[in-house]
Amino acid sequence: MSQVIDLSRPLEPGMPHARTIPAAEFTQVRTWGEHRMRAMRLDLPTHIGTHLDAPSHFVEDGTTIDQVPPSALVGRAYCAEILRAGPDPVTAADLKSIVDIQPGDALLIRTGWDDRYGDPEYVDRHPYLTVDAAEWVVAQGLRLVGTDTITPEYPMGLRPPDYHHDVHGTLLGAGTLIVENLVLREIADRWVTLFLGALNVLGGDGAPARALAVWSGE
Repeated sequence: MSQVIDLSRPLEPGMPHARTIPAAEFTQVRTWGEHRMRAMRLDLPTHIGTHLDAPSHFVEDGTTIDQVPPSALVGRAYCAEILRAGPDPVTAADLKSIVDIQPGDALLIRTGWDDRYGDPEYVDRHPYLTVDAAEWVVAQGLRLVGTDTITPEYPMGLRPPDYHHDVHGTLLGAGTLIVENLVLREIADRWVTLFLGALNVLGGDGAPARALAVWSGE
């Protein structure tokens, strides 16, 4: 029987976000008691919660969210569990042990920090991908890489003032999409079919997304 697993975070007040972007805001504009209906206003940055980065996020003339082909949002994905206790790297050598990954596949990397969501260290001291790991992903022709951290970059709390986003630049510059803030504990070391329902924002550099994994389980 097929299993459907939600890999995404709910949009909610107080959710973690990078210091470079504003917090999400939620306003109830219609209530049942007053209006006999419910409606909420959401003020969201494009890069909060589980979300998709389009190339235009870090590439001047890069593809925008509405230009991402639907075929990039659905397909085979492998979730590699590479556990890290702190702000430690995931390198190309770690990824080379993944077997059977093919061009066009998606790679999801579980470091275990999906269990640390909401902790103060989740924003500032998370694991990260090295540039050579990003280069390996590109060399394999993968369509997408996703993480259970707030970013695949070096931790925000440890960056020098002149930090360059080389992991984003390497991946997005090659047209490889990035998904952040995934919940991957239920699909660790497993092949799944990934469905990524990113909002179709005209000209968008990113968008919140509902990420679903389907697999044939017991």
